[in-house]
Amino acid sequence: MAGRPAASTEERRRLLDWLDVLAKLVGAFAVLGVAVFANSLQSRLTGISIQSQREQADTQLRANMFNSLIGPIVGPQKDGTPVSAAREELLAELLALNFHESFELKPLMEDASRRLLVVARGAAPRPAGSPDVREALWSISRRTSERQKAAIAREWEASRAGSGRDASRKGFLWGLFRNRARPVRKGCEFFTVTVDARSERHLEPVRPDSACQVAAAFRDAVDLTSPDGSYVLRLWAAGADWQNQTVRINVQPFRTEQESPAPTDTTYPFTLTWFELPFTDNTLLPDGNRFAVYLRLHEPTFQKVSMAVMWFPVGYFTPRERPLNYREVQELLGRTAP
Repeated sequence: MAGRPAASTEERRRLLDWLDVLAKLVGAFAVLGVAVFANSLQSRLTGISIQSQREQADTQLRANMFNSLIGPIVGPQKDGTPVSAAREELLAELLALNFHESFELKPLMEDASRRLLVVARGAAPRPAGSPDVREALWSISRRTSERQKAAIAREWEASRAGSGRDASRKGFLWGLFRNRARPVRKGCEFFTVTVDARSERHLEPVRPDSACQVAAAFRDAVDLTSPDGSYVLRLWAAGADWQNQTVRINVQPFRTEQESPAPTDTTYPFTLTWFELPFTDNTLLPDGNRFAVYLRLHEPTFQKVSMAVMWFPVGYFTPRERPLNYREVQELLGRTAP
């Protein structure tokens, strides 16, 4: 009996020694964790700072180029003399080809288009079969739209390649988890919608085929699902102006689980011209999805219109909204771009 208090005291002493060692280890790990976190945060902030400086230099270079382009074309205006229609057309073309990511060019291109038409109507009649005087501007806009589409296609490719790199970096099991956790691709990134005035109307909404293409009639409803399956875009073409090559459309996005639009869902009416550019003429939805619609073909002879519907990666913001590479910013902040 006399040995029990001594044994109990010895056990208590050993327990206190273990607790002391454990407390020291926890403290050391806490200090190490804070240091690692601070270093990571500092690296991210440094990375963002370097990225911002690089973008500032790029912005300054663009500003200098902008002044160099505009000066010789527009020049100092005296006595309120307006720029000629031909000069305004040249300015619009140069800006579209060199600064299409940074400027809302539609107002300038529309004004140049109207002025060219006024000049043409006051001039001698053009030979039959001559191209429209606005065709040069329309052609530049088509080139710019396809260039922007190619840029977004590269972003989608980077999204898919990025998920593969994450999986290989973090191991096979993590890759399986990521593949299971990522939403199933339920829609295309790009759709081609062709509307023919001679086609018969459909009673039900028309859906795309496996090649992401849709053939419909005017006033047909066309349902296009976003790549992540969150939204359905219901689009219908109301009519076309064959002379001025425009088309009136209505777009109504709604959540996939609704199965059909609710009366309160917003409808966006657009008059599509050749001057809609995806980077500046797009619609942002509440969950970060973003879409753009632009013309690809307007054929008065065959009464046919073709439109492209383009989805952006979720969370994407355009260079015009913030002149930073959104993917690099998300990686610097420790977020995986979708």
